[in-house]
Amino acid sequence: MSGIFLVSLALIALSILWVPTYSMVLMLKGMGVPEAGAGLRLILPLQLLATIALVLLANALGLGNPAAYTLAILVLVSATGVVIVWRRRHNGA
Repeated sequence: MSGIFLVSLALIALSILWVPTYSMVLMLKGMGVPEAGAGLRLILPLQLLATIALVLLANALGLGNPAAYTLAILVLVSATGVVIVWRRRHNGA
């Protein structure tokens, strides 16, 4: 595969992974939640590591259709990041 294609796939994957979480932070800042983005330094890299680990695990288990399980993992880990950011606004931790 060409390099530009792989870079494009990586950018699309990172967009699917991180844009919803960052959008939730922007929404919370708009609602006046103080320090809504305080946990982004921890959440974003953990999302990336969890995605890589789950994709490698699915590959090791021999699941079929790698594109489908990679996309499903990206969406679910992204949704989990949104939920974590949303719940952190309540307890301020």
